[in-house]
Amino acid sequence: MLLVLLIHHLDWQKTFYICASFGAVATALSLIYLFIKDYNKSNKISHLERVAEILTKDLELKYQPHLWLNVVALRGGENRIDFDINNKREWCKLLDFQIISGDLVCDEGNKHLPFELEPKFDQGIINETNRRWIFMINNSEKSLNDVVYEFNIIYEDRLMDRYSITAKGKGGACRLASPIKIT
Repeated sequence: MLLVLLIHHLDWQKTFYICASFGAVATALSLIYLFIKDYNKSNKISHLERVAEILTKDLELKYQPHLWLNVVALRGGENRIDFDINNKREWCKLLDFQIISGDLVCDEGNKHLPFELEPKFDQGIINETNRRWIFMINNSEKSLNDVVYEFNIIYEDRLMDRYSITAKGKGGACRLASPIKIT
């Protein structure tokens, strides 16, 4: 009997509104919770992307060779200049020598490419695996001391990243620029 009285006095429309209000509040709180959770995951992903970028750069630096110019030999009798390229840091593979400008052309002796260039581990020992001679022929009427030149050395590292380093000079004075990553 008591149940019948309660059901009789119950206003069904007010009960529905109260339940709908609780449902709306619960839905709003759930959405806020999901947005906060998504924001935290987004921050974690951004942080992991920065960490991955730093580790990638570190790996690239670790495996990047360091090519240096040991000797520039002027060969007057043969009318050519020989460049002794050495490697200090990590293994690389020389892929190409490209003339940019100047009075020199590549000798046929440079056709043995690709060439694996090992790092020089012992400061006192330079052997044929950690050095490569680049032979260039004077293609002008100038003396070897007066020829100007600019050429690129294209190589790749263990990670298969390609680099270009520019050799530029006049006569026996030559400088290697910083390597540029080729994309």
